[in-house]
Formats: sequence, C-alpha cells, structure tokens
Amino acid sequence: MKYHGYQLGQSSTEYLVVSLILLMLLGLSYGEHPTVIHFFLESVRTGFDKFSSFISLPI
Repeated sequence: MKYHGYQLGQSSTEYLVVSLILLMLLGLSYGEHPTVIHFFLESVRTGFDKFSSFISLPI
C-alpha cells in the first residue's frame, strides 16, 4: 500500500466546511421567528434555573 501524503487531512476539511454550513443555517432567523440556537439557549437557561432552584431547597 502506497502512502499518498497529498490526501492527508482531506476529510477533516470537508467535515469542517459542512459543520460551518450547518451552524450558519441553524443561526439564520426567518422573519420574526427565533433561531434554533435561541431555542437551545433558552432550554439550557430554563434547565439551569430549575436545577439551581431545586438545589437551593432546604433538606
């Protein structure tokens, strides 16, 4: 099996390009609707608020 150095890293570049395109699509808003990233951050914030209020309850 021959070693072809020019093909090294090609798949990582393709994954990077596809990932950047997907992140751009997720970050776009359509009119007045919030983005998918906004929904994700809101659910993380809500989960953290519920978790911290549960932890602060007395034993």
